[in-house]
Amino acid sequence: MPELPEVETIRGQLQITLLGKKIIKIEVRRDKSWRGDINQIIGREITKINRVGKYLFFHTDTEVGLIGHLKMTGRMIVENGEFYETAKHTRVVITFDNDKKMYFWDVRVFGYLEVTDDSKLAQERQAKRLGKDPWEITTVEFEKLCNKYKRPVKNIILDQALIAGVGNIYANDALWKAKIDPRKPGNEMTKKQCSALLLSLQQVMERGLVTGGASDNSYVNAYNQKGKYQDEFLVYKKIKQPCLRCGNALKRIVVGGRGSFICEKCQK
Repeated sequence: MPELPEVETIRGQLQITLLGKKIIKIEVRRDKSWRGDINQIIGREITKINRVGKYLFFHTDTEVGLIGHLKMTGRMIVENGEFYETAKHTRVVITFDNDKKMYFWDVRVFGYLEVTDDSKLAQERQAKRLGKDPWEITTVEFEKLCNKYKRPVKNIILDQALIAGVGNIYANDALWKAKIDPRKPGNEMTKKQCSALLLSLQQVMERGLVTGGASDNSYVNAYNQKGKYQDEFLVYKKIKQPCLRCGNALKRIVVGGRGSFICEKCQK
C-alpha cells in the first residue's frame, strides 16, 4: 500500500499538472471505483490538491470536489499514460480541458474516487478521524501516545487514527533505526526510546519523500515512474541478510498480522 511519502509525491505531481484545469469528461470503467454523481464534478476547475494521511482531496472552483484513496494497488497517472488508455485495470479516466487525462488504475479494486458536496468540509472531517503526520507530533505528545497503550509499539505507529501516513515499510525501517523491538508494549517505552523512534520515523519518511517513494510492489508516481526508496531499505524484506549495524542475520516475525523484519541483537 502506498504510504505517506508515495501519496505526497503523487499529490505534488498531480497539482503541478492539473492546477487550473477543468474537468470535461469522466469515463467510469468499473463502478466500484467511482462513488457519486459524475454530473456534479463535470465542468469544475481544479484549484488545489491536498493530502490528509493517505487521502487526496481535489478542491475545485465550487464547494464540490473529489476524494481519492489508492488503497493497496491504486495509481493516478497524468503523464506517460499511453499504456493506461487500454489497460485492463484502468478503472476511471478523467479528461481535462487541455487534453490531459488522469487514469485511475487499480488491480485489487479497493481504491476509489468519490464526489463530495463540500471538499473542504470533507477534508476537515477526515483530518479529525486521523492522527497527525509524524512531523506534526511533538516528542511529548508521542510519548504520551505510546505510553497510553499496552499493545506492541509497531501496532501503535501503524494505527492511522493515532499517527497518519505510516505504513509497514517505514515502520520497519524506523524501528530498526531507533533500535526498538516492534513487539515492545507501548506503555513500556521510555522517554528516550519514544524520542528516538519519532526522530527515526521522520528521517526514514523524509528519505522516502526525497527518493520519490518505494516501488517494491506496484507503486509508481503520477508520471508513471518508479520511486527509489526500495534501494535504501534498512531492514524491510531483508530476511537473513546481515544487519547494517552489527552484521547479525535479520529475521522475519509477525506483529499484529504484519510481516516485521528485525535484528534480534540490535533491537531491544
